Amino acid sequence: MILEMKGIQKSFGGLEVLKDISLEVDSGEVVSIIGPSGSGKSTLLRCATFLETIDAGEISYMGVPAATTGAEGYARYVSEAELRKVKSYFGLVFQQFNLFPHYSVLKNIMDAPICVQKRDKEEVYEEAMELLRKMNLENRADAYPCQLSGGQQQRVAIARALALNPAILFFDEPTSALDPELTGEVLKVIRQLADEKMTMVVVTHEMPFARAVSNRVIFMDKGVIVEQGHPEIVLGNPRQERTIQFLRNYQR
Repeated sequence: MILEMKGIQKSFGGLEVLKDISLEVDSGEVVSIIGPSGSGKSTLLRCATFLETIDAGEISYMGVPAATTGAEGYARYVSEAELRKVKSYFGLVFQQFNLFPHYSVLKNIMDAPICVQKRDKEEVYEEAMELLRKMNLENRADAYPCQLSGGQQQRVAIARALALNPAILFFDEPTSALDPELTGEVLKVIRQLADEKMTMVVVTHEMPFARAVSNRVIFMDKGVIVEQGHPEIVLGNPRQERTIQFLRNYQR
């Protein structure tokens, strides 16, 4: 098992955003998380990737604990050095790309493997160019983010995350900032990664994509997992009234 989250609780002030959420992701699995705005989807992803700290619960990667809750009832995280090791297991692709504007495409991809992972520059260069070929961007290596379309920027962001050789890749609504034409470019890349058995967790509002690519779909609402299972069941024949209502409203 690559990721295990147990009993995750998270509040902002008096607002309880995640209420006892548990999630497991196995190697090669593609999990899509859907739900209305404010359901806790992105917060769950931010907790999984340590951009937010949990109030209570447990998080582990590859069997290595990152956060645990003791008798005192609140979460404790491992040391910064241990957390750095755990962070090496995952990559994250944001809604807004988050590329370094003053770096070329190639430097955006190569920077972390060289500076953080201390890997050989020539080896990283070869892998970066192969990733750009995979993204159909090999002729844009020397371009800067401002010279790219949104779809191209998001593909560079995916290449940058893959350059770290993560065991699992998280996507937080990777197409929400794109128009429909550019959305197709990015979804095609994620489909290709799914075909290659890349382990992924995707927060998305693209229901046809979730249905076609996922091994499992999770529907969240008001900080809880309402329903989860095979996409043909959750999206095609949901059992919970709240899921039915959401999909009915979504399809209008």
